[in-house]
Amino acid sequence: MFALPAAGQARRASFVQHAPTIGRGELLVGLGIGRAVGGKYPLAGFEGDLWSLGHVSIVYGLGEHASLSVRGDVWRVLSIETASVPSLPLDPGTADGTTSDAGDFEIALAFAPLGDASGLAGGALIEIKLPNSDETRGIGPNTTDVTLALLGSWGGGPWRATGILGIGILEAPLESFEQNDVVVYRFEGQYQVTERLGLSAGLAGHASTRSHVAVGTEDTGQVRLAVDWNTGPLTLDIGLAAGLAGISPDWRWSGGVAWRPRRGRP
Repeated sequence: MFALPAAGQARRASFVQHAPTIGRGELLVGLGIGRAVGGKYPLAGFEGDLWSLGHVSIVYGLGEHASLSVRGDVWRVLSIETASVPSLPLDPGTADGTTSDAGDFEIALAFAPLGDASGLAGGALIEIKLPNSDETRGIGPNTTDVTLALLGSWGGGPWRATGILGIGILEAPLESFEQNDVVVYRFEGQYQVTERLGLSAGLAGHASTRSHVAVGTEDTGQVRLAVDWNTGPLTLDIGLAAGLAGISPDWRWSGGVAWRPRRGRP
């Protein structure tokens, strides 16, 4: 099984999205909320604060070395602080200073057939972001993106480090048959203080490999600290992130609960 070594660590969704941190036949269901302060939305020319309402995370252990996951926001609400000239026609409803829209969802397959949970393990990640947003609402670009990455994990006892590094293919929202190829990185270290209390720190984002960056595919980067508390089948998670690069928000806080309804097969 490719899993985090301590029981508490395997009960939460990792900041390194879609890492197969649960066992075979196990299901992890998460629901959360978050607020991003000072976000940039260059496609619409907006800057403002975004509420993410109903962030859903579902991870299923397909086997001893693989997991399938679905993640995304059910609904998002943006309070527009500043507005410049948009790159596309916007819905008239955005003129009142607030706009809302459904979020995009990601489907990913992560597998790590090399190594084991007690030491070094490695594998790969295939992730597809499916468009669900309406670009005229000013929040999401309504594009299909693909990520192909190597995945690695190393640790023992109460701690483990996990990360991915690969290539993302981002569809350009305004240019037909155009894309931006980016380097995708996500790294996280987790430490299980007690059976119930866990701490984590992570870094995630993507950086363009092209001199011309299409609008809507700009760089991102953020660092995040989180605390989680396990109470039986439930795990509570609170995190704070700071933007480091590109169009990432200045700050973002999030909170949620993850539920493991049943145990996997031995």
